[in-house]
Amino acid sequence: MYCDLHNHLYGCLPPETLFRIGKNNPEPRWHLYLDSYEKAYGVKIRPSTFFEDYDDIQKFSKLYHFREKAPFLHFQAKFNLIIALVKFDEREITEVTHDVVLSNSLDDISYAEYRLMFGKEEPKEIFYSKLMACLQGLTQGEESAKKEGKTIQSKLVMSLHRDLNFERHYDWMKNWMEKESVIRNGLVGIDFCHIEEGHPPKDKKTFFQSVNKDNKAEPNTALSILYHVGESFRDKTPFSAVRWVLESAMNGAHRLGHALALGIDSDYFLGDERTELVSEAKDQIECELESYAEITSFGPFYPKEELELKRKELKTKPDSEILKIHFDETQSQYLHTFQNYVMSKIAKTDVVIECCPSSNLYIGMLESHIDHPITRFLQNDLKLTIGSDDPGLFGTTMPEEYGHAHTAGVSEKDLETIREKSFSYRSTKLSGRELD
Repeated sequence: MYCDLHNHLYGCLPPETLFRIGKNNPEPRWHLYLDSYEKAYGVKIRPSTFFEDYDDIQKFSKLYHFREKAPFLHFQAKFNLIIALVKFDEREITEVTHDVVLSNSLDDISYAEYRLMFGKEEPKEIFYSKLMACLQGLTQGEESAKKEGKTIQSKLVMSLHRDLNFERHYDWMKNWMEKESVIRNGLVGIDFCHIEEGHPPKDKKTFFQSVNKDNKAEPNTALSILYHVGESFRDKTPFSAVRWVLESAMNGAHRLGHALALGIDSDYFLGDERTELVSEAKDQIECELESYAEITSFGPFYPKEELELKRKELKTKPDSEILKIHFDETQSQYLHTFQNYVMSKIAKTDVVIECCPSSNLYIGMLESHIDHPITRFLQNDLKLTIGSDDPGLFGTTMPEEYGHAHTAGVSEKDLETIREKSFSYRSTKLSGRELD
């Protein structure tokens, strides 16, 4: 039996289901898809003949599935097809949730946490009705699974927007949880996903502290904090990307989505020319100088005098200036040291890394599954789980994801340990709601 702690509800839709939903939708929101797809792939999609052009499910699947190594924006362009074709009303949310839970149970998933995101400006009453619709679908899915002789426990994680109204939406949900047992029992965490560039974890530090304070004060409504980080980081150096993973963990996140930057082979970046804001470079220098003795205990690193000189130079530059940094063999060696330092820090916490092999291969643009850092995570004693992310979009299943982890170098014994321990990394355990 599998425990899937990282998947997005609508990303679980298989192509056949999405096509059917879209064809029955009288008003697809094409504007949310067309421009992004053309920009990413250079192909114009004709809405007027879409369902005739892609009536062959194999052709539609090729359009829908994301199985190429490409940046996050390309992935988002594909995901936007889902957003465009679905109605995303209460009835559909219940039906989709039911179908996904039932399907997962038939794939031997016995515990799953599903992530769902509403609009930034969703009115309170609509937010509530859609939330209840999803929770109803979870219950119905479990009941249908039981009729099929399968047992699955399904929970909801609400994905909040990194830039707007996340505090308001959190407050709404906490108030509803106090009043209604259905929401209290079904909602177990909050998540931050979508584009991470431009949204440094330090901006969420105070919010994370407030959530964890609430968790201690009101454990019966405690919510885990799940945070996508180190997955897509074209706007900064790998050093800063690794620091973002560290900051997310130290700020109080319970599980970290992907965290590729933390463990990917440092030679992966050789020859790259990266750009980042001076403000990021300043934060990185301060981090390196503050923990210099500890960092250098893990291997070779920049001379302290060089870092201090660089700090003085950066102080003369405006935060908004963009720096260009060429990544060479020396940088690679120092990054390896910094990664090991950060992994040692995270290993001493209760933070769990969510590895999603197919997603990481494609969005992370790895050469192959062998390049996935999951084995390095294990060697550094990091707690981790394996998730499917968007199995409908990637055309994958949990057994296949475990198979990819095995290809990456994880032994059958370690895979079994990961599978068993994943159940203890569920949100209610990590947030303190469910005691040992």
